[in-house]
Amino acid sequence: MLTSCKENQYLVFYFDDGKNVKYNLSTGETIGKLGKPVKDIRTQLRGYDLLQVIKSFQDQNYSNFLNFLDRNFINKSHAEKYYYNSGRVDRITNVGSFLSKIENYKYLEQYFACGLKNIEPKIRYKLTEIPKNLIKICKTHSIELCNNLVDSYKLNPDLFSNLLNYEFTSISKNNILDILYQNDHNKNKFDQLINLYNYKPISLLQYIDNLMTYEALDNFHSVVGELLDYCNMMSKISPKYEKYPKNFLTTHKIATRNYNRLKEVFIEEDFKKVIDLKLEHTYDNYKIVYPKTTQDIKDEAVQQNHCVASYIQNVIDGKTHIVFLRDKENIERSLVTLEIKNYKVVQAKGKFNRDVTREEQSIINKYNEKLNKLYNKRKEDIAC
Repeated sequence: MLTSCKENQYLVFYFDDGKNVKYNLSTGETIGKLGKPVKDIRTQLRGYDLLQVIKSFQDQNYSNFLNFLDRNFINKSHAEKYYYNSGRVDRITNVGSFLSKIENYKYLEQYFACGLKNIEPKIRYKLTEIPKNLIKICKTHSIELCNNLVDSYKLNPDLFSNLLNYEFTSISKNNILDILYQNDHNKNKFDQLINLYNYKPISLLQYIDNLMTYEALDNFHSVVGELLDYCNMMSKISPKYEKYPKNFLTTHKIATRNYNRLKEVFIEEDFKKVIDLKLEHTYDNYKIVYPKTTQDIKDEAVQQNHCVASYIQNVIDGKTHIVFLRDKENIERSLVTLEIKNYKVVQAKGKFNRDVTREEQSIINKYNEKLNKLYNKRKEDIAC
């Protein structure tokens, strides 16, 4: 069995019979098993292939360094021929040709000496220029250290620690790395959700993780793209859209269906002419309010995820009225949308067109009594 180590500029190979061979990395000279200089090292290591030689080093960091050179530099031409099937070159007759070239890449050895397992072959940063915490993160999570990673980390170091240390059910570590890497297409979409639509990174990932876990959305990048598409549409319609809809697939379908309808522009002066404040009323902890602009109805459609915006033109034409049932303590939050025709509530729908609760129905019943009184008074006024 062969065991090896590096001592200063020498590689020392120990054999089962107690003999050893020393190879000088700086000069290429070899001290053979008999303690005398020999022509080359390959005769001394006959019977051992490159993989065995690399694995023989007791220092795992140095072994990783040699593996890196084998994979990316010294045997790259061999790799193009053999890697496809075997994953690496399994046997090289002249191990000496490999050892003779190690010195050309000694500037990379320091990265592995500090415990890194893999780096980008064309790394442009000196080890001293790389933040120590990033080196620690790469070691802890077995991440390849690359230029884009360093660039991205320097822009937002806290983001790395927060995202990589958080446990997700369905989001993988590779998904997290994709959005951490600078200049990555998927990172760009994730960044847009944060920078344009004010999502918080952890909250956004928790939401996506829930969608992947409970709504059977299995492609992380597809979900990010769909959510960005949703935000792009909804933000053009109303600033009051729900950022974390529970039923995302349904919400997105409704948003897509209603997008062109909700973008339609109406003449606000015409809408103001039909506003009837007599239809507003307060009951117990509830208040019924009349929308003051067509945008109010669009906001209601966005918050409730239903098609009330399609009624705007009918309101302007005097064919119907739309009012909102709200909780007095949370008057801005949509609760139930009501349609009134001939002084009677003909439709009452909550979010996703849900039916009203028993308590809400009791309020609507009282409201219908008021509407009936308004209707009778109107008939009396006409008769006079």
